[in-house]
Amino acid sequence: MTVATGRSSGPPEQGDALPCAVVVGAGELAAGAAQELAGVCGCVRRTESVAQLESWEPEAGRWVALVLLVDDHDLPALDHVVHALVGRPAFTQARLLVVTARSSLTDISGSVDSGRIDGVVAAPWTPGNLARYAQAQIARATVLAGRSELGDGPTPALLRHFSSGAEDAAAELLQLLESVLGPRPRVHLREGVRITVPEGWLNQIFLVVRGRVALTVTSDAGEVVLHHASTGPLVGLLALTEMTQSTVTARTTTECEMVSLTLDQLDYALAREPRIGATLTALAMRALATRLRSSERLHVKNAALTAELRATVAELRATRAELVDQARLATLGELAAGIAHELNNPAATVTRGVEHLSTDLRRLLAPEPSSARRGRGAMRRLRGGRRRSGAPGAGASAVLDALVAAEDRDHVPARDERALRRSLSGTVSDPTLVRRLVAAGVTDPGRARALLEGPPELLARVEDAAGIGAALRAVRVAGHHIATLVSTLHTHARPQSPEQDLMEPTDVGATVQDALLLLDHRLRQVPVEVEVEADEGLPPVLSGPGLLTQVWTNLVTNAADALAREGEGRITVRVTGCRPADPAGPHVAPAAILVEVEDDGPGVPEGLREQIFTSRFTTRRGVVRSGLGLGLSIVRSIVARHGGRVTLTSQPGRTVFSVVLPAAGSPPLTPEEER
Repeated sequence: MTVATGRSSGPPEQGDALPCAVVVGAGELAAGAAQELAGVCGCVRRTESVAQLESWEPEAGRWVALVLLVDDHDLPALDHVVHALVGRPAFTQARLLVVTARSSLTDISGSVDSGRIDGVVAAPWTPGNLARYAQAQIARATVLAGRSELGDGPTPALLRHFSSGAEDAAAELLQLLESVLGPRPRVHLREGVRITVPEGWLNQIFLVVRGRVALTVTSDAGEVVLHHASTGPLVGLLALTEMTQSTVTARTTTECEMVSLTLDQLDYALAREPRIGATLTALAMRALATRLRSSERLHVKNAALTAELRATVAELRATRAELVDQARLATLGELAAGIAHELNNPAATVTRGVEHLSTDLRRLLAPEPSSARRGRGAMRRLRGGRRRSGAPGAGASAVLDALVAAEDRDHVPARDERALRRSLSGTVSDPTLVRRLVAAGVTDPGRARALLEGPPELLARVEDAAGIGAALRAVRVAGHHIATLVSTLHTHARPQSPEQDLMEPTDVGATVQDALLLLDHRLRQVPVEVEVEADEGLPPVLSGPGLLTQVWTNLVTNAADALAREGEGRITVRVTGCRPADPAGPHVAPAAILVEVEDDGPGVPEGLREQIFTSRFTTRRGVVRSGLGLGLSIVRSIVARHGGRVTLTSQPGRTVFSVVLPAAGSPPLTPEEER
């Protein structure tokens, strides 16, 4: 019988309290039950309904050991009656019996489910049986309540055997057997002796007086122990009762002392002494109960191991997939490094070529020395040639100035260019000439007047020089951009193992700029507007080559993907210093760097905010699907390696990924530390 939930198993406050019984029911059936219980329990309280027990308490020196619900078609639904009793302090230790005249009970499911029903007795009952049942339940309640002062009263034989130890029960069984069969010889066996073998017929059982026996079975995995601690003192009883061949091997694991009983001897003893049957039944039930509990524990353990194995297999599959992706990324990194290396030489050639070309052009366009000009003038006179008007070398100087200015001049916005045209319109009346002069970089009215007063071809030469200078500047900028990309790719593609120490002092703001440089082509395709707000003078962070650049690359890419679904948007990257909270006070708190990547996209649904950091999870194209999904997982992993943390706050129109990294020389952050 299981102990009901909520019942006290501890000793009562008064160890000398006596049990009493409560009978709930009306009519002759309840009266007869109360009368029969009076012979068992000195105090019997009878009431017609549970409501009458609302404020009832047993008298001093008494405790309720038994409640008898008499169902004579007058009680309401039994579940309601039992529920009304549950929780009242007076009945927490009571056993509950149902006495019913009905042949079928359909209103007791809830009570059975809660473990409150301890037995059902049919009415009418044979006189004396109800008293015997009640006495057994009171004895059971006494044992469960720990009231040992009543242990000397009459106790059912099975209950007495169950409450005694297995060795005591085996000794009692042997004593009863010898009282019928006479003294039984003791069989002494050494360790490792087989008592039963598989597929062997059993004609006897063994009563283990001293020692231990293990039951094993041979399988593909070798010999498996089925029972050892749960074997019990009786060996071979199960196979003998089923009259089948043994399916297990029983082997002694220590030196053993046993008594052998054949089937005929056991049958003879059972017929001569009924107490042998009760004792044998109790031993068999104890052994089966022990084996059942052992099997249940093993089943639970196997279920836990199975669940753990499934989780491990799932983790291994995810790890394998991640390793495949990492191998692919490593290959891409090697390709990027190779391409960067191949691009480096042409980029350097272009840069050097532009510098040489600029130097040579400046030398060619520089005004000639006076001696050279006199020599060429004499030759022209001898040949009858004419000298152009204007100061010597004035045209060459204007052309050189146009070339140099175009090389050094930054891009002029359209609004500023319109303002420059307006400033020249007072000097030059022709709008076409004004546009040509401004395009050539001639914005000074005096210089524009001098060009227009010079030879007709001088303006065209100045325009050509300005175009050449602008082209040289564009090639120089492009070469520098390629060199910067190559350097960033080299850093980003450098392999780094997870075990490698983070030893390089790294400027976080510079890694953000590197990430944006790598993503420039992608951000122009969305299109999105990217704004960087970085504080100056921030302390460095100990990192490895390319690791932090990878973090910002993934976060900005994630924001760009979210904005791509909207068609436009803004990404803001803020790099600031912060001091996480510290229980020792703000003056000793470790310095840290805070990087926030914010976008004004649709936001992340609340149910997905934790999953997005999971490996191989992605929400691209607005649909949750299985894909690469490693970006944010890698971000969390890299940030954790740096002793930092990454958090997400999101709502429609504002999503912010916040990364906090401890500065060089500061301890790792804890999850509880806030900004």
